[in-house]
Amino acid sequence: MKTDLIRRHLNYVLSFLLLTIPFQSIFSDEKVTLHLKWFHQFQFAGYYAAYEKGFYKDVGLDVELLESTVGIKGIHEKVVSTTGQYGVGSNELLIQRHMGKPVVVLGVIFQHSPSVLFFKKSSNVQSIHDLVGKKVMLTPWMEEIVAYLKKEGINPSDLQLLEHRFNPRDLIEGKVDAYSGYATTQAYDFNKAGFQFVAYSPRLAGIDFYGDNFFTSEEEIKKYPNRVKAFREATLRGWQYAMSHQEEIAELIYNKYSKKHPIERLLFEGQQMTPLIQPVLVEMGYMNPGRWKHINDIYFELGMLPKNICLKGFLYDPNPPTNYDWLYYTFFITLSAVGIIWLIQWRRLNKQYSENLKNQVKQRTEELRQSNESLQILNQSLVNTLEELTEAQDRLLASEKLAVLGQLAAGMAHELNTPLGAIVSSNLSLLDFLKNKLQSVISTIINFNDEDSKRYKLVLAESLTNQNYMEGKSERILKKELHSKFSYLDKMDLYGDHMQMVIETGLFRRPDQIEYILESDRSLEILQVVSNINAAYRCNQIISVASEKATHVIRALKNYLVSEKEAASNDSVIDLETEIETILSLYHYNLSKVTVVKNFGPDRKCIGNRDKLNQVWINLINNGLHAMSYSGTLEIKLQTLEQWIKVSIIDSGVGVPDTIKDKIFEPFFTTKPNGEGMGLGLDICKKMIVQMGGKIELEPRTIGACFSVWLPKANF
Repeated sequence: MKTDLIRRHLNYVLSFLLLTIPFQSIFSDEKVTLHLKWFHQFQFAGYYAAYEKGFYKDVGLDVELLESTVGIKGIHEKVVSTTGQYGVGSNELLIQRHMGKPVVVLGVIFQHSPSVLFFKKSSNVQSIHDLVGKKVMLTPWMEEIVAYLKKEGINPSDLQLLEHRFNPRDLIEGKVDAYSGYATTQAYDFNKAGFQFVAYSPRLAGIDFYGDNFFTSEEEIKKYPNRVKAFREATLRGWQYAMSHQEEIAELIYNKYSKKHPIERLLFEGQQMTPLIQPVLVEMGYMNPGRWKHINDIYFELGMLPKNICLKGFLYDPNPPTNYDWLYYTFFITLSAVGIIWLIQWRRLNKQYSENLKNQVKQRTEELRQSNESLQILNQSLVNTLEELTEAQDRLLASEKLAVLGQLAAGMAHELNTPLGAIVSSNLSLLDFLKNKLQSVISTIINFNDEDSKRYKLVLAESLTNQNYMEGKSERILKKELHSKFSYLDKMDLYGDHMQMVIETGLFRRPDQIEYILESDRSLEILQVVSNINAAYRCNQIISVASEKATHVIRALKNYLVSEKEAASNDSVIDLETEIETILSLYHYNLSKVTVVKNFGPDRKCIGNRDKLNQVWINLINNGLHAMSYSGTLEIKLQTLEQWIKVSIIDSGVGVPDTIKDKIFEPFFTTKPNGEGMGLGLDICKKMIVQMGGKIELEPRTIGACFSVWLPKANF
C-alpha cells in the first residue's frame, strides 16, 4: 500500500515536470550578445536605452552588452563565429565582407563620421598642406582621414607617423603636430584643458563616410529572421529614445555602466552626435547604397578594395520586395486549363456532329455565343492589364528619378559640402577678426604717423588688388629668393616675421617698395594690420563664390525634380538646351574626368514631355559615362532636319558590338553585371519617344557609340 502511494506521487512529479519544462522554454527570452567597439560612453546610448527601457525585453530578447578595451579588433570574428551575436562597427565592414566574412549591416546610426584631424591653433601648421614632414598620430581604421590627406596630395609616407596612444595630452604638450580623433569626445577634452585647436573634417573634401552602424552574420539572418528584425526595431527605438532624452541616458550611463567620464562630458558627446545622426531629418537606421558605393570608390582609390564590389546581401532589408512568381504561375496554369477545357469541348462537339447534324448546329451556335462572351471578358481583362502596365511604367519612371538621385548622392554631397565647408570656415575667420582683432587694427591705424599711414595705404592697396594663395613649396622658393635679394636688410631674415608678412600681404610683388616699407620702426605692425584686413577680405570673397556654387547645384536639382503642369503632357514646348544643361549640372561631380563638347544649333525647342525626355537624357548620358568608365569625351549635338530636331549623344567608350546591336532596345536585355541594371532603360526610352511622335536609333560609328533622338520641332 505504501509502495503504491509513493509510485503515484512520483508519477505526479514527473508529469508536472514534463508539462512545465516545455512551457518555460517557450516563454523564456532569447539570449543574444551585442559587442560594443569601445568603452562604455554616450556613443552607444541607444543600446543602453533599448536595454534599460525594456525595448529588447518587449520583443522577447535578453541582450548582453559587452564593452571592448581594444577597440573593434576581433569583434567581426566573434559575430560570425556563431548565431546570436551582434556588433557595433563602421565602414570597415565593407572590407571585412570582401575578405570573406559574411557580415550584414542592419542599420546605420551615424549618418556622418565624427572622425576629424586636430591641430594646435597657434602652431606652425596653418593648413592641411603644412603637415608634410610633421609628427602625426592616426587612429586605426580611420581610412577617411587617410583618403582626405591623399586627396590633398599628402601620402602617409610624407608624415612622421607615431603610434596612437589615445591620450589628448600628446597634442596639448606638443609631442605631435596633428592628432586624429572624434569631434564628439576629444573636442571636450581639449576644451576642458583650455587648449585652442582647429579640426579638419574629411567632408570638406567631399569624403562623406558613415559613422557607427550595427551588424550581424548571414547565418543569424537565415536561421533567425524574426529575431534579427526584432533586435533591429528595438535598437532603433532605443536610439530614438536616447537622442530625445540625452540627460536621462547620460545619468544612466554614469550611474550604472561607467564613471570613467563625468556627466558633463557625456552630455557634450550627445550634443555633438545630434548633427551627425540627424534623428529628426533622417530615419534612424537609414542607409543608402549610393553612399556605400561612394565609400567603395574611396577604398578603391586607396588600393584597399576593387572597384564596384557587389553589395547584394551586405545591406539588410527589413521589408524585402514581394515575390510575384506565384501570380505568373497561376496565370499560366489558368490559361493552360482554359486551353485544355476548350480542346476537350471541341472534340466532344465534333463527335456529336457525326451523330446528329441538327443538334450539333444548335449546340454549336450556343457554344459560339458563350465563346463570344468569354472573349469579351478576356478582352476587358487585357484592357485592364494594359492600364496596370501603364501605371507600372509611370511608377518605374518615378523610381528611376529616385535611383538617379541615389547614384548622384555622393557627387551632390561633394558639390554642396565643399562650398558650405568653405563658408563655415571663412565665417569663423571673419568672426574671429571682428571679435578679437578689429579693435586692435583700428587702434594701430589711428596711431600711425603720416609717413607710416602712407606706407600702410600702399601695402593695403597692393594686397587687396592682387589676391593670391601660395602653396608651401612655392612660398619656400620665394622666401629664399627674397632673402638672397635683400640680404643686406636685417628684417628680411629667412624665418623672420617680416619675411612671412611680406609674403602674406603680397608686398613681394613690389620689390621697389620693400626697403621703403621696412625703414619704418613700425613696419611689422603695418604689415600685420594689412595681413589681418587682407585675410578678412579674402574670407568675404570665398563666401561669395561658395554661395553662388551651392545655389547653382540646388537650382539644377529643383529644375530636375519639380514638374510643372504644362510640362506633363506629350505636346508641351521643351527648351532642350536648358533641360540638358540641368542634367549635366546634376552629373557635374561624375564629369570631373570627362570632356563635355556641346554643339547646340539655333533651333533648340521641340514638342514633347519634359519629365520623360529628362529620363531619356539621363539614361543615354549615364550609359555613355558607364561605357567610358567616367573618363573620355562626351559630345551632345542638336541639329535641325526639316521638321525635326535631332539630338545626338556621342561617347568615346567601348562602343556597341555588332552582335548585340539588334537587341539593345529589347526589354530585359543588359550587358551590365547582375544587380546593376534590369535591361529596361533603352526599351522604356524607345517607347516614350515613340509616344511623343519621335524615334531613337543607334547610328554607326567607328569609335564609341552614338544614340540619336528625332523629336518634332516646335513651330512658332
